[in-house]
Amino acid sequence: MNGLSYLLDTNTIIGLLKGNDEAISILSGISLPACGFSAITRMELLSYPDLTMDEEQTINRLLDRMTHLARRVVSR
Repeated sequence: MNGLSYLLDTNTIIGLLKGNDEAISILSGISLPACGFSAITRMELLSYPDLTMDEEQTINRLLDRMTHLARRVVSR
């Protein structure tokens, strides 16, 4: 087992980034390494057209503390 317990969606991660009290409360006591996010969530977070370099770095710093659930392609 990889220790992953939670899969966070885009809105939850945006809530954390914005300091939303509800998102923070829901995830209080949960370690970020126990959380994962999908490739689609990563794309949604980083594809905002007016994203600044600082915002991109903040998103990446948060995502780096979680598990990226990248789709693994297996050759047959």
